[in-house]
Amino acid sequence: MLFLCSSCKKEQLNTSSGISFSTDTLTFDTLFSTLGSTTRFFTIRNTLKQPIKISNIRLAGGTASAYRINVDGDSGVAFKDIEIPAKDSLYVFVEVTINPSAASLPFIVEDSIQFVTNGHLQQVQLNSFGQNAHFYDADSIENNTVWNDDLPYVILNYLQIKQGASLTINKNCKVYFGAGAAMLVEGQLNVLGTDTSNMVTFRGVRLDKDVADRPYDDFPGQYAGLFFLRGSTGNLEYLNMRNSTYGINVGNIKTSDNPAVNLAALQAMSISNAPQVTIKNSKIYNNAFYGLFGFLGKIYAENTLVYNCGKNVINLSDGGEYEFLNCTFYARSSVYISHSKEPLFYFNDYFKINDNAYLYADAASAYFENCIVYGTLEEEIVKDDLPANPLNIDLKFDHCVVKTKPPIDASIFINYKIEDPQLIDVYKNNFNLKNTSPCRNYSTTTFPAFDINGFARSGAATDCGAYLFR
Repeated sequence: MLFLCSSCKKEQLNTSSGISFSTDTLTFDTLFSTLGSTTRFFTIRNTLKQPIKISNIRLAGGTASAYRINVDGDSGVAFKDIEIPAKDSLYVFVEVTINPSAASLPFIVEDSIQFVTNGHLQQVQLNSFGQNAHFYDADSIENNTVWNDDLPYVILNYLQIKQGASLTINKNCKVYFGAGAAMLVEGQLNVLGTDTSNMVTFRGVRLDKDVADRPYDDFPGQYAGLFFLRGSTGNLEYLNMRNSTYGINVGNIKTSDNPAVNLAALQAMSISNAPQVTIKNSKIYNNAFYGLFGFLGKIYAENTLVYNCGKNVINLSDGGEYEFLNCTFYARSSVYISHSKEPLFYFNDYFKINDNAYLYADAASAYFENCIVYGTLEEEIVKDDLPANPLNIDLKFDHCVVKTKPPIDASIFINYKIEDPQLIDVYKNNFNLKNTSPCRNYSTTTFPAFDINGFARSGAATDCGAYLFR
């Protein structure tokens, strides 16, 4: 007896070759040894009108591979009889961790994922470039130390320069910070780049891209920043620092888990124990909160460019003593930074402990000479002088191109222009001057001998800002 029942007929399964891949090579950007990558992926597509079975998927390097794979939600190095419905696809996710080697230059790490479908062998190539580095993880420098440009330097968690010790970072050194990492200076930090082609770089550790193919190097807030604690000193020349949260922070106390100890440290702050930091010919940008943050500190900066920070490009809190000569400060919104509320520059002379208690600065002065202080808000310069503090903030702009609104305080703005500085292309981060810029031949008689690019300044007056018109 023969029974025919079409509703009970099993769906035909095709086991011939009929799969395609979204890429034939999955490439990871350069990764530091021992640090894992972001996750990348590709898809396997069934091009047929009926289900297809992949009899075997395996990571060629097996358990010894630097790579890790996940197929359709399952992790492993080998998978059998993976079925894909008609005209459907599945995801393969890949990560990699590079093992250290003796190489100083980037080296390639290869593997492949192999697929067998009804005897047909196909593969997707996996390529990564590894980079060895000097690693510092929750570490400290307790003696005078020099870093040279032999390998990159990677800081995880924090690196602390102890009181009485110094760290000198020579030209071309690249310093990479892990998520949330900080450099804490209690002693002395010397950054000795020599020109814009031989700068010292501070940046986030990720050299690759995220799953949306965006470079991590574009993301602000990747690490905490550079912190000069009370009594420390810094000499920063030709530093390129980007993508931190707090930028260069000058004046913080060394905190503890005891609130009473922290309060006592705050109350002991004065201009006499302020950290002293000199910054020359440097670029600081794309930070989540601040470019420069002073906390009853001392900063002298010249020929320095600071731009595009999420809160303030310059925040000077609880007073301090500051001088800026031929610097360019600029603020606008970008893909990752919103400049819609907080001004470029903010200065106060107090620290609020709670609603009823304040600490008053014993010094509060800032002098801008031959500087560009400009942004997209109507008011980019805010002075917050607390009436209860008998000390008045001494703030002056002399031969500066600024963005502020009336009324103009003549005691603050000595000689100024409220005009567009006419920079070549701020959207491409080109802060050189146009031929028609009001910054040209506009300065006091005091200015650096060279601009940030090393071009000589001469004559009775020079151009305002860090860049000389060329």
